[in-house]
Amino acid sequence: MIYQASNNETKLMVAEQRSASVRRAIVLAAGSGDRLRPLTTEVPKCLVEIGGQPILLRTLRALAVQGVQEAVIVVGYKAEVIRRRIGPRFAGMDIRYVDAPRYATTNNICSLWDAREYCGEDVLLVEGDVVFDAEVVASLLKEPGSSMAVAPFGQGLSGTAVRVDGDGRVLEFALKADQDDRFDAESAFKTVNIYLLRAQLLREQFLPRLCRQVEQGHVHDYYESVLRDLVAEGAIADLAAVDVSTSRWYEVDDHRDLDVAEFLFMGREAQFERIQQLHGSYWRYGIVDHSYLYNLHFPPKAMLDGFHSELSEIVTNYPVGQHELMRLVSEWTGAEPDQLVVANGAAELIKLLGQLPLTRLTIPVPSFNEYENVLTADQLNRFPLDPDTFELDVDAFADSAIRSGSDFAVVVTPNNPTALSVDRDDLLRLAERLAKHNCRLIVDESFTEFSRAGNAGSLESVVDTYPNLVVMKSMSKVFGIAGLRIGYLLTADREFATMIRAQLPIWNVNGLAEAFLRSIGQHRRAFDASCALVRDAARDLFERLSDVPGIEPFEPDANFVFCKITAPGVTAPGIVRRLYVRHGILIKDCAAKSMPNADRFLRIASRTPEENRRLVAALTPLVQRQ
Repeated sequence: MIYQASNNETKLMVAEQRSASVRRAIVLAAGSGDRLRPLTTEVPKCLVEIGGQPILLRTLRALAVQGVQEAVIVVGYKAEVIRRRIGPRFAGMDIRYVDAPRYATTNNICSLWDAREYCGEDVLLVEGDVVFDAEVVASLLKEPGSSMAVAPFGQGLSGTAVRVDGDGRVLEFALKADQDDRFDAESAFKTVNIYLLRAQLLREQFLPRLCRQVEQGHVHDYYESVLRDLVAEGAIADLAAVDVSTSRWYEVDDHRDLDVAEFLFMGREAQFERIQQLHGSYWRYGIVDHSYLYNLHFPPKAMLDGFHSELSEIVTNYPVGQHELMRLVSEWTGAEPDQLVVANGAAELIKLLGQLPLTRLTIPVPSFNEYENVLTADQLNRFPLDPDTFELDVDAFADSAIRSGSDFAVVVTPNNPTALSVDRDDLLRLAERLAKHNCRLIVDESFTEFSRAGNAGSLESVVDTYPNLVVMKSMSKVFGIAGLRIGYLLTADREFATMIRAQLPIWNVNGLAEAFLRSIGQHRRAFDASCALVRDAARDLFERLSDVPGIEPFEPDANFVFCKITAPGVTAPGIVRRLYVRHGILIKDCAAKSMPNADRFLRIASRTPEENRRLVAALTPLVQRQ
């Protein structure tokens, strides 16, 4: 059957096209949502709740706000549940139902074909698993012709994409099956699955082609394939792609999508509270992360592509054990393999400190809290840094460690949160003094490559000369691989290394981390260049923060800036919360650090120069008042 519009429908279409609003919407809600089970055992996917509200109810309310008077819902799985929940009228709209009898064995091209009799006028076409703000529809309605909602094809997105010209007109559709190795996601836009299809397009081009596709048996296609073919043939030259990325939307196909959508449609205050429980994976939620500290410019694409080609084997096979990991790290460091212990991030090594027969540990404060958290209060000797400069007086620190009878001392350099380094020669003098009192010195160099001295400031090359020296390293930070979790310990005291190694499980590092260690030696030049970019961006951030009234930044020797708040009546936790609530930007307060007036200090991670500029612009007015 080829659709033909009647004379009355044609008159109605002309009249409706003059209106700013659209009278009718079609919602495709026939799917079962198998990937959302068990949530969809008793209800269809469109009635799964986001923030306590079913997706379909959110959709209908958004349409009603934009003047839609009639919603046609195509139903299939659990159709009666939808009918009972929505009824014949909802939010002031008339509700029509269309059954999709073949929903379980066909795709959405068939569902839309089932509703073809309702396509005789301008139509808003919405898929029933998309949750969105009403502003998305409002953006489409501003276009005089047919349009579609799109957003930049960012991380975590998949599905149909389009390329557009400089005027925002669609040049090409790329369905998921069309996206081969040549597909350029960076220049593409993801379809949001919300369309405004004008009557003329429907009548003259879209519906005839849709009907032909179905009648020829292409019932497993997507209706976007019709638009793809029409655009490719030049039959549609003015389909507008409307970027709605400033509004909230998300397509919910599985539990991962549901989690992201739940977060997205929380209020910002509720999001902020949720973030406090996450400890990472912020990229899934669109958060601008100036809180965690890592290299944004590494690993290079060539390395990541290599992982992709081996991913099947990496995931399905056991990784190597400790002795091979030691050999792999030794190839990078130049150390002897048996001087190394390789761990699931430096955090695993720090945790093991708490299991050693340790009498007391001296640590400058403020510093990285994990060292303090693994020990009891009577095992800790906290040495306060100068409250004005936060520089470490090495001799006074040594005196404190010796007086307290410490058998371990820790120095983080560059320090976290201050981003200040301790001179290499001072550290060597410290190691010599502590050795005379049987005190082992742990130097955490997790940010060394970001410092002005770079790798030349490291003590790794002299561990053989200082038997009481232990160098600790989080590779996650400087190599930008926080998700891989790799860290190592280096010491000339092989007995100590063996004792630590004995506490590790056989497989403590995953296969992808192993693959990274195997390939890192091929990318030394790229790594060095990435660290230079990090240093430049951090310097620029410091200079910009120096111009902000009410805060006093300390010149950093790492990829973050430590800031003292000097404005009266303002606290760091208050600034952190307001910066996220108003701008979606996350930074770190130092309220939990061991230091006087801790709630007056911020730690701000450097990102790209543009992101740093946006941060400073957003932060400046917040410092002025609470």
